[in-house]
Amino acid sequence: MRDPDTVIDIHTHPMLDDRPILGVPHPPEAYLQLYREVTLLHAVALVMAPRNDLSRTRRLNDQVVELGQSSRGRFVPFGSVHPLDGDAALEEIDRVAGAGVKGLKLHPNTQDFDVADPAVERVVRRAAERNLPVLFDAYSPFDPAQPGKFVRLAMTVPEARIVLAHALGPRFPELVVFGILARYPWWKRQVWVDVSAMAEMYAWSPYAEPFAWSLRQVGIDRLLWGSDWPLGDPLRSLEALEALGFDRRERRAIAYSNAAALLGL
Repeated sequence: MRDPDTVIDIHTHPMLDDRPILGVPHPPEAYLQLYREVTLLHAVALVMAPRNDLSRTRRLNDQVVELGQSSRGRFVPFGSVHPLDGDAALEEIDRVAGAGVKGLKLHPNTQDFDVADPAVERVVRRAAERNLPVLFDAYSPFDPAQPGKFVRLAMTVPEARIVLAHALGPRFPELVVFGILARYPWWKRQVWVDVSAMAEMYAWSPYAEPFAWSLRQVGIDRLLWGSDWPLGDPLRSLEALEALGFDRRERRAIAYSNAAALLGL
């Protein structure tokens, strides 16, 4: 796919240690080799902090910062903390913000925390103070109330920039709430939606039209393209944007300019 011809991938998982996601090594170099028909401007590299293991958390954060430096900015480092690590998590946010990370990644399922836990609000508030957007994995098969908890979090910390990865998964119809909230002057529109994995899954399915309709309720200017590599195929997920009916201008916004504005790139 040659359109859009310049992209920013908001969601990748390059392997930075000896723990592959799918049992097969997926180093950063393997990701970069995938691009032939489009120009990858930047890719956000994500890590995930364990609980009660601050040494590993710091090591992962240092590794992703180093990747950003060694790739000359091609990989954009997002650090991570575990909200239930308390004050240590806040201190780590301060440290990594000073080291050059551009955002934080949190995963309620894998890290095993409740989005409504006050500890999450504290982390998101500290990230906002350090001008770091927070990217959440935003689908839980275990918590049907989670979409509403994200809305509450955005209302409680209105200065935070929150990215909901995977477009709420199979609960994507609930994205309509963001279109409703946008009618109110007090809603700051500080929530973005990352279509990683779901665009590729739904584009050629019976759910394609309702999925695209639901995304439009958020607003084209608040949609972000991501591949979820190595779980997803970057070029296939770019093709999915066209299959979902987004025109050239919209695809450029989703795959490039919205992320550039959010990350200040």
